[in-house]
Amino acid sequence: MDKFEQLKKEFDLLQRSCQDQLDDPSEFEFYVEMAMLRIWSANGKYSEDYASAIEAISGKRRTPVQITRAMLDSAEPAEVSKIPSFFARIVADDFADGGHRARSFIGDLKSLLAGAAFINGDFTIEESNMLSAELKKLMMYSISQGVKVDYSTGRIRTRITPLKDDSYVDPETQAAVSAELIFDALDRDFLRPAGQDGAGSGAGKSGADGSGAGRGGADGETGRTTNEAQQIKSQVEVKEDTRTMEELLDELDALVGLTSIKEDIRSLMNFITITKLREERGLSVPAISYHLVFTGNPGTGKTTVARLVAGLYHRIGILPKGQLVEADRSQLVAGYTGQTALKTMDVINQAMGGVLFIDEAYALVNDDQDSFGKEAIETILKAMEDHRDELVVIVAGYTELMHKFIESNPGFRSRFSKYFEFPDYTGDQLLEIFKTFCSKNGYHLTEEAEAYLLLQFNEMYEHRDSHFGNGRTARNVFEKAIHQQANRLAGSDQPLGFGDKPAEDAGDADDQAKDAEVADDKTNVTDEQLQELTKEDLEAAIEAENRKIEI
Repeated sequence: MDKFEQLKKEFDLLQRSCQDQLDDPSEFEFYVEMAMLRIWSANGKYSEDYASAIEAISGKRRTPVQITRAMLDSAEPAEVSKIPSFFARIVADDFADGGHRARSFIGDLKSLLAGAAFINGDFTIEESNMLSAELKKLMMYSISQGVKVDYSTGRIRTRITPLKDDSYVDPETQAAVSAELIFDALDRDFLRPAGQDGAGSGAGKSGADGSGAGRGGADGETGRTTNEAQQIKSQVEVKEDTRTMEELLDELDALVGLTSIKEDIRSLMNFITITKLREERGLSVPAISYHLVFTGNPGTGKTTVARLVAGLYHRIGILPKGQLVEADRSQLVAGYTGQTALKTMDVINQAMGGVLFIDEAYALVNDDQDSFGKEAIETILKAMEDHRDELVVIVAGYTELMHKFIESNPGFRSRFSKYFEFPDYTGDQLLEIFKTFCSKNGYHLTEEAEAYLLLQFNEMYEHRDSHFGNGRTARNVFEKAIHQQANRLAGSDQPLGFGDKPAEDAGDADDQAKDAEVADDKTNVTDEQLQELTKEDLEAAIEAENRKIEI
């Protein structure tokens, strides 16, 4: 096995170890490529082995200019580079069940990145420092989230070697690459606005969506400019919300709990109605911002209410279509300067005529050095101003973080003035949500199961923390309970009733006789049993939910 096959093997093993936490496999590939590029950038030289390493793990062949450009773009200190979302989920799972996935992941990542650093035959002190910083970033994040990671990076230094000059391209070739980079930068910045695809524009992916090859694709196709992107409407078909005002308000009223939210939404609709009436009659009207801030913990119904608000805004005449497009940082921010504006505008174009709902919006401003997040924010603010009659933005997230987020930018403070606080669901409300799932899916609880479940939900509510799932917890417990019920019924001494076995599928006469005798001794599972969730089902479901495992 050569060194590239070994690198690919370690890459595949590490990717499989975090498969359950990956929303998109390209997210992991992108993170590893960027980490490798950061480490290689420490020496400021290009090796042909870098292209072979990238090709080994991604299947994509990059030119020297593309990789060198990507190395320059990725060279920000590892301490300020972002925590990948899949690793955040690994840490959250460890916090929930006391596991050691984060520690194992960091250890395996160390081996993978050390192999990438050594791919051209040297492992310099500069590469070692960058690798240590990358691992330290993950470890410090784990610790900040309450997950102990007792892992040392000290052994990395035992593999350090001197710089191996002959493993890099010769000075003349390096100079030619540098000159091409300069001309590429001039061409990109002045002849092709930032974000266009083209040769010599970086390796890796443009962002979490995995499109493109850094600032440009390897295919060399001509891309579109930022201005063009703003003019091109999304190719996704957007259907107009056909629900009536009464239907939307009935859906709002039917939601469990959220009494204050329902009152606030109705009050807002009344205010907008009267304001529009004053405007039609030529009376003065106050300046109104229709953009909203939803604050509260996850699972409290923010997305559901946002979708209803989009429909209400459409019915009341504020928005022409009323659809809701959900997005978070991964859908808005790309990995390279110039492409974030394009990526954000693609999402905005899909939301045009309706509501753009940005969950965990505070993630767009991780710190003062986050130029990519700032680029997304500036693009959103401009769209809010340019398309005030066809775009509404609702931002959502944890209460304290959302207040800091709005205060971080004067543009947000001037556009977001209405806050809606979503409270946590009580134990009684969680039970009501659970019973709603039962009703919709043809199940019901026994009296014993209902009493047990209320006790458990009350316990969860009383001891809730920032990881409390609210409505999501009720949904998760329901899904686990019906799986457990299926396991219980399938494993009982009563066979599931699928009719008699066809004669042609049966065995010999003796076997058929035995089967018939067994069948006579057993009764089929009744309809009542198929619909009934018992305390036994709920006990197993609650245990699985507390341990964050699947039944």
